[in-house]
Amino acid sequence: MDRAAVSEAANSGSSPDGSTTLRSASYAWLRHVSVAASKRALHSPQGDARAARDTADMHYVYILRSVSRPEQTYVGYTLDLRARLFAHNAGKSPHTSKFRPWKLAFYCAFEAGARAKEFEAYLKSHSGKAFASKRLT
Repeated sequence: MDRAAVSEAANSGSSPDGSTTLRSASYAWLRHVSVAASKRALHSPQGDARAARDTADMHYVYILRSVSRPEQTYVGYTLDLRARLFAHNAGKSPHTSKFRPWKLAFYCAFEAGARAKEFEAYLKSHSGKAFASKRLT
């Protein structure tokens, strides 16, 4: 994939094959997830159950940045991004409790859990950390 296609994919919110979603970190996306789910519920014969399942099937890789110590970042994987961010800020994770509060710096949604875990492992590698600091945060 050439640089223009990667840039276009990042700006459009999905990759050319439609398998991932890249977005800059803001909390506005949380409203869009629930709004999209409720719109699907209104237009779906299966109703709320299908809308909840559609959003629950996503696998998220995220990068957090400490508000109190901005040089500190944390990379993680979860199925429920909102709950996981809350848990980090509540001090329920021993690895992140020292640098609270946290803000979401980046997230990426995958349909396949295996691909999400591979991307998380990459972001935790030396070259992945360099990529994330230069391109994602």
